[in-house]
Amino acid sequence: SEALAAAREIQDKRHRALALISLADKLPDLFSEALAAAREIQDKYYRALALISLADKLPDLFSEALAAAREIQDKRHRALALISLADKLPDLFSEALAAAREIQDKYYRALALISLADKLPDLFSEALAAAREIQDKRHRALALISLADKLPDLFSEALAAAREIQSEEYRALALISLADKLPPELFSEALAAAREIQDEYYRAEALISLADKLPDLLSEALAAAREIQDEYYRAEALSRLADKLLQVQKTPLFCLWRDTLHILSVHTRPNLLTDIKALTPIMFTLGDKQAVKDTADAIQDVSRWWG
Repeated sequence: SEALAAAREIQDKRHRALALISLADKLPDLFSEALAAAREIQDKYYRALALISLADKLPDLFSEALAAAREIQDKRHRALALISLADKLPDLFSEALAAAREIQDKYYRALALISLADKLPDLFSEALAAAREIQDKRHRALALISLADKLPDLFSEALAAAREIQSEEYRALALISLADKLPPELFSEALAAAREIQDEYYRAEALISLADKLPDLLSEALAAAREIQDEYYRAEALSRLADKLLQVQKTPLFCLWRDTLHILSVHTRPNLLTDIKALTPIMFTLGDKQAVKDTADAIQDVSRWWG
């Protein structure tokens, strides 16, 4: 009831409709109100999407949703709406395909074709051709990565495209998205790409993702995480590593913990506290509750000394 009251207070018609649609899954009596809110949305694309969402529960709405989709002037948005509908109304695939082919932006045309290729496998070659035509290196890499999920022979090309991305942030994100999917023969190339990243945080994130496939990388990933100067990002990287480090046997884990604690201890007290909090699961694994308690007691003792 409180969530419903909050949803009804939303002034933006699109957001109010989306909130009501989400609530209608739990409160079926709300469907009529959610539908009325959806019909009030001025933006044709978002009105169509709202109607498509509702049509899953109220099939009589599919014809209205289709009419709304066909009214969308923006070619990319019209194609996306028609593709969403084609999943429910297979007769629409040819219309959705025609709309996808009309998209001028090469990146979004490739993504639309990739979406349709799941249902129409003959489209993969056309989607690949569209992806290869994308001039923006980041977008080309993302399109190729999406395709490589369906066409594994493309992973080498996708990785090469990822390495060409100028932005270290987006290069790291591309490597992270590839890490779980790469075949073993490409691991060394991906590792080289990760090591080339100069930014401490993004290098650590890329190495952490690759460590799932290359457990020997854990110590290098941990070393990279320890070097991050920003307190928040270092704690985030250490926290992500903690789950992976818990899989290491206790003897090598203790060595990693000892070296890490020594390095972290030269930081300021607030930083050390944040880092220890991120690595608490490691302390628990190495020494059970007593180790965590002893660490907390030691922190309090030191605080009293300095107080």
